[in-house]
Amino acid sequence: MGELNAAAHEHGLATTGGVVSTTGIAGLTLGGGLGWMMGEYGIAVDNLISAEVALASGEIVGADAGANPDLFWAIRGGGGNFGVVTSLTYRAHPLDTVLGGVVVHPLPAARRALQFSAKSRRRFPTSSRCSQRFGTRLTA
Repeated sequence: MGELNAAAHEHGLATTGGVVSTTGIAGLTLGGGLGWMMGEYGIAVDNLISAEVALASGEIVGADAGANPDLFWAIRGGGGNFGVVTSLTYRAHPLDTVLGGVVVHPLPAARRALQFSAKSRRRFPTSSRCSQRFGTRLTA
């Protein structure tokens, strides 16, 4: 994943990928592929345009919405053992600056943190994207 990210970044592009740069891109994609950009652009497999597949017969075929669409459907979650995917082509999206990180607040500050979050989102330019996750961790 890190290699794809680096190559796409040189052109101001990105696609939904995993959250860890050492994740293998083929397994990630063909298994669905959750990533930071999925809220805006879908999961990794949603951004798969085409694949090259080596079949058990030894034949190497292309699969996309027009060529071998049943195989394309199959490798994108329709099951397994259809062949070995040897090449993937993705849809890329313009992306330049990304700010990210984890911010943790104590539970008593939850109300203020949520209010700040709502207020700050209204100030973002419409071209900005913001992904926020809230959760709790209770300890004894």
